[in-house]
Amino acid sequence: MITFAQIAIGEGGLVACTRCTDSSTGLTASPRDASEVAREITAAAGSWSRGPGPNVTFVGFEPFAHPALPQLIAEAVAAGVVRLRLRTDGGALATGANAVGILAAGVRHLEVVVLAAGEEHDRLSGRSGLAAACDGGVRAFVAAAARDGLRVAVTGRVPVCRHNARGAAGAVAWLASLGAVAVHLDATACREADGPLVLAALDTAAVHGLAASVSGDLFAMAPQWAHRAWAEIEVGE
Repeated sequence: MITFAQIAIGEGGLVACTRCTDSSTGLTASPRDASEVAREITAAAGSWSRGPGPNVTFVGFEPFAHPALPQLIAEAVAAGVVRLRLRTDGGALATGANAVGILAAGVRHLEVVVLAAGEEHDRLSGRSGLAAACDGGVRAFVAAAARDGLRVAVTGRVPVCRHNARGAAGAVAWLASLGAVAVHLDATACREADGPLVLAALDTAAVHGLAASVSGDLFAMAPQWAHRAWAEIEVGE
C-alpha cells in the first residue's frame, strides 16, 4: 500500500455542501504561510520510513487558491517527494495552462473532491459551472499526461451528507468516467437512514472497477470497505 503524508496548506476553501456549512464560520478560508508548509514538506520527506516514497498530499485548502502553489510544488520536488498529490475540486484545471503546468512542475496525482454529478454538484457547492470546469480540467490533465507519456493517477473523494446521499452513486460514476482508479466516501456526517445509499455508491464503484472505501461510524462493522487503496498519515506520526 502507498502511504501519503498529509500536509495542510491552509484551512477552508475546499468544496463543501453549502447547506451543511455554518455561514458564520464555514465559508472562511485562509492559506498557510509558504515557509511553514515548506518546513513540513522537508521534514516529512527527510524522515520517511513507510515504504515507497516519500509521498505527500496537499490538504485542507484548495491548492489552486494558494498564492504560493508553484513554490510549494517546487519545494516538494526539491525535497525528493516521489508522489505529490493535490486534493482539489478540479475546477481550476480547466483554466489556462494549469493542467499542463502542474504536470510540468511535478504533480502526478489528483484527489478530486465532488459532491454530486452535473448541476447538482453546482447547486450543492454554490458554484455555478464547477462541474463542467472540473470535468474539463481533469480530462485535460489526463490527456496531457498521455501525450507526454507520463503516468498519473486520479482518485476521488465524496463527502456524504444528508443533502447529497442520493447523488453519491452518481458522483462515483462521474469520477469513474474521468479516469479515477479509486474513490473514498467520507460518511462521517451521514445519517443512518442514508446508509443504504452509501452502500449503493460503493456498489457503483465496484461495477466501474474502482477500488472503494468508506469512513464513518455507520460502517465500522463493514471491514470489506474499510481498507483504502492508499494510506494517509498526519505529519509527525
